[in-house]
Amino acid sequence: MGVLVISFDAIGDKAFEAMAEDSATYPHIARFKKEACYQGGVKTVFLSNTYPVHTTVATGRLPKDHGVISNMLSPNAKGERPWAQMAKDIRAKTVWEAAKEKNLSTAAILWPVSCGAAIDYHMPEVHVEKGQSRLFRGLRYGSVFFQLSAFIKHSRILVKAFLENRLRGIGQPALDTFTTAVTCDLLKSKKPDLVLLHLLAYDHLFHFTGPGAQEREAARKAVDTNLGRLLEYSGGYTVIVFGDHSQFDIHENINLKALYGDAVFEQTGGSAFFHKNTDGKIEGLENHPWFERPLGKEEMLESGYADKPVFGIAAKAGYCFSESGKYKGNHGYPADYADYNVFYAVRGKGFSPGHGRGLKKRITDITAIIAGELNLDMDIEKS
Repeated sequence: MGVLVISFDAIGDKAFEAMAEDSATYPHIARFKKEACYQGGVKTVFLSNTYPVHTTVATGRLPKDHGVISNMLSPNAKGERPWAQMAKDIRAKTVWEAAKEKNLSTAAILWPVSCGAAIDYHMPEVHVEKGQSRLFRGLRYGSVFFQLSAFIKHSRILVKAFLENRLRGIGQPALDTFTTAVTCDLLKSKKPDLVLLHLLAYDHLFHFTGPGAQEREAARKAVDTNLGRLLEYSGGYTVIVFGDHSQFDIHENINLKALYGDAVFEQTGGSAFFHKNTDGKIEGLENHPWFERPLGKEEMLESGYADKPVFGIAAKAGYCFSESGKYKGNHGYPADYADYNVFYAVRGKGFSPGHGRGLKKRITDITAIIAGELNLDMDIEKS
């Protein structure tokens, strides 16, 4: 029996539960939640952004241990901040490495921080710099023949994604439709023992559209449709669906660098970090309407930022720290904020339908379930 892991990027527990209650609009999510062992109220890790959280799921370790503490790396010699996309930057054993130790076959489709990983069927999530080709970068860091075959077979969907990307700068939800089709082919023909799929339409469209926007509803319906298609081909698999972080609607973007210049180390959406030695440049932070609180000692430790000469602050829900000023929805907030929990749901032999009996409420539970189903040797965070 294999394990299929489906990440619904940015869908928190309340959003998932609301969709599951509306079976007329979202029949596949409603059916899956009814058939699965469901756990809401799950605390994600801090920093609650996509790359740190997915790497925690892939390793069972906290960001301070696995080393992927942000979506971005530290600035290079040119002052640029590359994406933290390379698997070699992970400092802990991953589930795909543990699966290889057991001679199991693996697949990963747009799974964050997997570029260059030794995965049998691999279409990595890549980010490109100016002048680079996303296609060639993907081929370089993933499985060449597998990707070329997928591109050729599903070219119609890719063209739609390309056109949407040109028109709206997003390419969603067509991109998720494409990766779902690729994954269904894998489940049908190759049947890998471990399959990791990252669906990110909801995250992308939530970022750039406001409440009630038709794009958000299109993303929700695409999530439901794609889940239904995947379930058709998942016979014999334990299916795990989870949300990595929730999101808040944003009514104001704050560019701290415009206010405090080089005293700012990093802006990460719902939180931000300042250099400790700021020579009084940031007095009065707590007087701003967007300031919620300083980040606590445990948050700094868990996130890995305690190893850097910085201190952190949290934004109030509805405010976002960003240089771009374009977000209408975002994440990156402390994990203890109200209505910011996530979920996971497991359908398979040995998992009775219902609400989380015998399961805990931490994101690393997902790693433990994967390891248990495939008999992997993983060192999973206990606290």
